[in-house]
Amino acid sequence: MKTLTPLFTDRDLSWLSFNARVLAEAENETVPVMERLNFLSIFSSNLDEFYKVRMPKLIEKEDKLLLKSIHKEILTQQESFGKTLHKILPQLHRNQMELIYDQPIPSFLDAKLRMYFNQDVTEHIDLHRFPQPKGHFLIKSNSLYQAVFITSPDGKVEVYVLKIPTNKHSRFYQMDHRNSRYIIFLDDIIKKYLPDSYFPGSTVKIWNFKVSRDANINFEKEEDILENLEAYLDSREKGKTTRFLYEKDMPLENLLKLLTILNIPFRDAVAGGTYHGLKDLNMITSTDPKLYYPELQPVERNSQEASISGLMDQRDFILHTPYESYDKVIDFFMEAAIDETVSELYITIYRTAKNSAIIEALMIAAKLGKKVTVFVELKARFDEENNLKWLRKMKNVGINIITSIPKLKVHAKVALVKRKDKKYALVSTGNFNEATARFYTDHILFTTHQEICNEIEALFHFLEKKRKPVSTDNLHFRHLTVGQFNLMSSLLDMIDREIKNQQEGKPAGIIIKVNNLEETVLIGRLYKASLAGVKIELIIRSICCLIPEIMTQSENIKVTRIVDRYLEHGRIFIFRNGGENSMLIGSSDLMKRSIYSRIEVLCPVYDPHVKNELLKIIEIQLKDNVKATEINVSLDNKPVSGGDREIRSQNEIRYLIARDFTELEDPEKVSEDQTI
Repeated sequence: MKTLTPLFTDRDLSWLSFNARVLAEAENETVPVMERLNFLSIFSSNLDEFYKVRMPKLIEKEDKLLLKSIHKEILTQQESFGKTLHKILPQLHRNQMELIYDQPIPSFLDAKLRMYFNQDVTEHIDLHRFPQPKGHFLIKSNSLYQAVFITSPDGKVEVYVLKIPTNKHSRFYQMDHRNSRYIIFLDDIIKKYLPDSYFPGSTVKIWNFKVSRDANINFEKEEDILENLEAYLDSREKGKTTRFLYEKDMPLENLLKLLTILNIPFRDAVAGGTYHGLKDLNMITSTDPKLYYPELQPVERNSQEASISGLMDQRDFILHTPYESYDKVIDFFMEAAIDETVSELYITIYRTAKNSAIIEALMIAAKLGKKVTVFVELKARFDEENNLKWLRKMKNVGINIITSIPKLKVHAKVALVKRKDKKYALVSTGNFNEATARFYTDHILFTTHQEICNEIEALFHFLEKKRKPVSTDNLHFRHLTVGQFNLMSSLLDMIDREIKNQQEGKPAGIIIKVNNLEETVLIGRLYKASLAGVKIELIIRSICCLIPEIMTQSENIKVTRIVDRYLEHGRIFIFRNGGENSMLIGSSDLMKRSIYSRIEVLCPVYDPHVKNELLKIIEIQLKDNVKATEINVSLDNKPVSGGDREIRSQNEIRYLIARDFTELEDPEKVSEDQTI
């Protein structure tokens, strides 16, 4: 009997495939050793978030077969993680770095470490004896803990729990000895010196553990989210456990006792290595530059132009971070803040830097009497506190704040400046965040297209209503593609147009680059286009529920994933449209949430120079045969092969920008000295 190919891949298994690709960079011996540690850190951080965000939903679905597949894949990846780290340790050793990992602390370090523990660490040791009154002591999500089992000389067993004080001390103690740097886990320092200091004469066994909790907040009263946000954030710390990660060598008797006193079900117990929270591996540093990717300085285009508005008056242009400096985005807001001809500024904030120069500029503008309107999304997961902090500061200087809309998230990345006679807009594929702009690949369009600017202004006026769209709203977008208005219908129409062009013998084709592709109606329409003969090329960084290259379903669809030094984050949509190349950029992925529960903005690219730049960048990425992998029905990351030469797209794009998009006197120097 013929086995039918499924139409869609499970989104969580697909995401785990992406995290496996991250892990593969750590395994890659051509990657500098400190960068390999960083990829292990990213992998660990990603997996922690998976347990906090996705696992609660999976447990709720009670799909035992799916959960079994997920746990099996995670276990396989964790085993690979451990093997990879043990392969990295000798490479660190060859570079005079000794990470003491799952082994005794060398005796010659004893005196200094004992002094460090007694003089610095002990004041932050807080032992809690169990059992305790219900609710008296909360095990916080993703913090690091140790269970201390004390057996007194008379055989009586007591259990204590302590939180490893990483909020007061670095996770790693580093010291130099005989031309080598020794790096010791704080976990191990406590294990070694706490017994004699606190429980002399008793037998002491200490085991590391960590709890992950459901981080999804149920905003019951979204109309009053601002007043209740701090209470909501506190409830996250009390969410249901989704994982109890413990040292696999902990005796079963001790494990069961610990689970009982902490009131955690056995089903949540996951055996792990000695150390948890290994996202902290990125704290280990070296002064040797050859152990990292070469440091790169962003290239600067149009450096002689006196003002951003002057540049925009000439024509629309686009920045490609992190290859180019983000300074022009900051300058856009700072110039507007102090320009006497500017009357109003608008911006959406989803995630922003902890020390945001953009928000500082907005506050200057407000102090100078300009009308400043800022939409702050308070439901941006894990950024709620930072956004609340900035909201309060902005409100104090008189900025008009719009906060979250009930049952919707505003994920759009748009800004607008109104001068007396003209409007200027930014549309970005990423957040207005100068911190992440250093390592996220994004595209920021600077445009004075007045109809686009008018539509952005109309969107802000709608956001001030703080509600979902209704049929009586007289708001129609002719240029922008906006979630909750015309996003789904516009994308379907564009795909259908390519089908029609293919059938009529006109140039047809689709190129889409997004972070995630999940929405089944859109995937179904892409399948239909494939069956009609339309060539479809997808660059999907993370989740991809579409199954490519299946006969009678998707034989004309190819999916690749690029994982390299920078996080691929841009969203670009290209439709051949009979040879005209219709193009959109903006905030939207193709997730269910993007279509049905978010306000997203995709903006058309009209300027031929900008279109040419984006086409060249996408063409390079489609040819990547070094850091790109193809995704197949089995969710494998199959290395891309072929081509006359090796093409590593992030290298090539940087060189392209320096050579063709800027005014550098010697772009060849970038290729020789500053390649990635």
